[in-house]
Amino acid sequence: MNALTVNIHLAMVTFYQPTSNRHKILLENKAFPSDHYAIESQIRWHGYNPQDSMLMVSPREGEYIWRTEDILKVIEEEGDTIALIWLPGVHFATGHVFDMKAITEAGHHKGCYVGFDLAHAAGNIELHLHDWEVDVASWCTYKYLNGGPGCLGGHFVHEKHAYNFDLPRLLGWWSHKRDTRFLMNNVLELQPGAPGFQISNPSAFSLIPLIASLDIFKDTSMTELCKKSRLLTGYLELLL
Repeated sequence: MNALTVNIHLAMVTFYQPTSNRHKILLENKAFPSDHYAIESQIRWHGYNPQDSMLMVSPREGEYIWRTEDILKVIEEEGDTIALIWLPGVHFATGHVFDMKAITEAGHHKGCYVGFDLAHAAGNIELHLHDWEVDVASWCTYKYLNGGPGCLGGHFVHEKHAYNFDLPRLLGWWSHKRDTRFLMNNVLELQPGAPGFQISNPSAFSLIPLIASLDIFKDTSMTELCKKSRLLTGYLELLL
């Protein structure tokens, strides 16, 4: 798709539809700037005040990671006012892995859309977005997927939304079905799922290192990579 922050904006065009009663976005305190600025601007775009509509959850005093029970408590207490939950899969500064399954379940129970920034999770941890019923997720490919700075990012839209063509979204030529795209008759045939959120074609040169990297990923699995990661981390802990 597009670069990470563009994908975040596209996700929020669709899944952040605030009302007078439900206009908040739940995010973590000290989020990565890509997320913080995008959320702030989306709230303002809809005519709301970030001071009122940005609901930030923090670690407990003296702690550096977020306890899942604290996040779930905020969702339970504030969920009726939350339009969108947007959290990282892995926090960029601490390496903390958020319990995406539990957060998604809690958010849906309160009627919220739930999305994640997977910039530090894609290619780094196992992800089961479909099984967890995550509504939407975005990520870059220049970190653990080795695409390099500026390489296009990825986008996930859950299957339950795939054929809901009435969802609000921004459109472009690449939103059109691939097999009829070059008819150029200006009669949109929207692609289902995440491909329908594409806007324009990616840079061919930026795809080259990404394709080479993904070919290597195909020779293994995230299960095996995570297993090796834990072993290496354990070995480092032993040495220290």
